[in-house]
Amino acid sequence: MTDSVEKNSYTFYMPREESFYFNHLHVIAGAFLLMFSVFGFFVTKLGMEETIYNALVFVLPIYVVSLAFRKRFASEVTVDFAARKIRFVFQDKRGTIEREFQEIQKVNFGFYLTFVMDDARIMVKRPKNKKEIFQLLKPDFKVDQGILPIN
Repeated sequence: MTDSVEKNSYTFYMPREESFYFNHLHVIAGAFLLMFSVFGFFVTKLGMEETIYNALVFVLPIYVVSLAFRKRFASEVTVDFAARKIRFVFQDKRGTIEREFQEIQKVNFGFYLTFVMDDARIMVKRPKNKKEIFQLLKPDFKVDQGILPIN
């Protein structure tokens, strides 16, 4: 999940399962809609309108929330301590965004690393070597560890 690219550069990657989920979000939502509809119609013997309504009630909230949060996740984040820059790589049309260290207001160190800026919040999965990464980020950023302990 975290690889040391160079001596002064670290890269964080989105896990494969999350990448797969975000890349195939529309197909997954459609499959769940179909699955709930078929289940409701054949197993519970509800009418077609009621079945489709129930499927939409169960699937659409998760789909909408996923669409909203999908834009916050970077597939790759490279922190270059020598150049004092952070590069965010996205899977969509945004491509690559590069920011200076001073543009980062703080880093939330929860289940995800969230880089908070004036105009955006960009997230990447927190690495397994959390204590090392916490010690690495703490001198250069305001790091908020929240309620999660760093062990």
